[in-house]
Amino acid sequence: MIVKEKFFPKDSAKEAIQKEQEKIGPLVEMEELFVNLDGGGFIRVEITLEGVNAKSKEKIQAKEVFLRDKVITVLGSKGFQDVQTDNREKLKKELLTELNKICNNEIKDVLFKNFVYQF
Repeated sequence: MIVKEKFFPKDSAKEAIQKEQEKIGPLVEMEELFVNLDGGGFIRVEITLEGVNAKSKEKIQAKEVFLRDKVITVLGSKGFQDVQTDNREKLKKELLTELNKICNNEIKDVLFKNFVYQF
């Protein structure tokens, strides 16, 4: 028992999980979007936005129509190469930057819940 408590404190795992969950901001799920891509084809995407703090959720939801419009505009300007797996992180960063312009930096992360493209 002494060895177990010395190397594996009782509450350390629980505390680690709790701290990790506290770092996750509120999540706002956007409705599924279908967007025509530049050069042909389309993309179907479901996006979840992570807020920076508890108050962010309301602020993000209040601007949802503007956020959807910006996502459609950004994705609609992309071609085949831009939406492939290799460029997905770059696309997420671009969306985060553009969406935060609308929400005054209330968004911590852009998460793709579903991401399908066809040409």
